[in-house]
Amino acid sequence: MAKIRQYKEGGPPPPPHRLASVFDDPARNKVLLLTCMDQRLLDDTVRFMNALNLHNRYDQVALAGGTMGVQRLNPPSSVWQPVFFDHLHAAIDVLHRQIKDVFLFEHLDCGAYRYLHPDTTIRDRYSNADRLVMTEIHRNEARKFAWEVADFINTQRRLHETDFRAARESCGADSDCWDRVKESAKQKVDAWTNIRVSYFVMDLLGEVTQLDLPAGQRAAFER
Repeated sequence: MAKIRQYKEGGPPPPPHRLASVFDDPARNKVLLLTCMDQRLLDDTVRFMNALNLHNRYDQVALAGGTMGVQRLNPPSSVWQPVFFDHLHAAIDVLHRQIKDVFLFEHLDCGAYRYLHPDTTIRDRYSNADRLVMTEIHRNEARKFAWEVADFINTQRRLHETDFRAARESCGADSDCWDRVKESAKQKVDAWTNIRVSYFVMDLLGEVTQLDLPAGQRAAFER
């Protein structure tokens, strides 16, 4: 039985931020989930998503180190970060998933942090860390990448807004032309609007902490 905890730890969430936790304000559409590849937590991750009523409603990208791996591994080419963003782009623009939440999912006792993190100071600190210090390190990595994800989402929305205006101008006074293209153009803008980014950390017992809660929130959930 997985226990899911939420605390008011951490700084402000990235825009567009949640006004409530994922349990008080659950995902109502589909989710893109980024996780580590660690095989020990596969069942707990599925249990967590099912507890949020997301059974068969999420696409998952698994890379060693989760948010740290996406940002820091394979330098200087940084090939993993484009892989993640290509998946997000394809899910929304090509496969037409109605994704309105991105979950960045970390876990404690991560071998990628211990052995692969390119910053040797952080690697050594993590290797000797207790739970609180590990959580702090994961929060810092997840928060940084959450802002990058939010920036990517906002960029995609602006690009489609530009395309929407261009389509309107190209049709000019031809109302039939605009009737043919406006719904498709608007759907592309809407698909990238109001997507929220949240980040979490799980321990090896399946207990999850949401790291981007608005200040003052504290709640518990047990499945």
